[in-house]
Amino acid sequence: MHASSVADGVDGEVARLQLRGGPRGALLDGVLDRVGDAAILAGLGLWALNGHGPRGVLVWTVAATAGALLSMASKDRAAALGLPPAPERALGWLLGGRDGRLLLVTVGAVLGAPVAALAAVTATSGLSLAFRVAFLRRQPAPDGAS
Repeated sequence: MHASSVADGVDGEVARLQLRGGPRGALLDGVLDRVGDAAILAGLGLWALNGHGPRGVLVWTVAATAGALLSMASKDRAAALGLPPAPERALGWLLGGRDGRLLLVTVGAVLGAPVAALAAVTATSGLSLAFRVAFLRRQPAPDGAS
């Protein structure tokens, strides 16, 4: 998992260094990151079915996937709208960003605890989403906006 994250970062840097990076590549990179996140969380859910009730596993898997996608969508949407970014450094301590989520998944996998990893991703993604929304609500509205 972390190797793919490193390869993803290197790919983006190489494209920028060769002046081949652009909005289409950035869009594709973001979409593929979300597809990869969903696949990783689905894999955790499938693994968790071994020894856990399917309803509980389904709830945790859907919650973790939705939380991860919504957390990143809120960040991307705020950027697309030109809104001030939330303090991502502070959010990093919540492990709610993509790298933090991958770390939680890795730790859960090493410990053989897929349900705990799904619960941790759900919690940190939810906290990050709530933090981003609260941050944006505290920002002054632009002139003429409500």
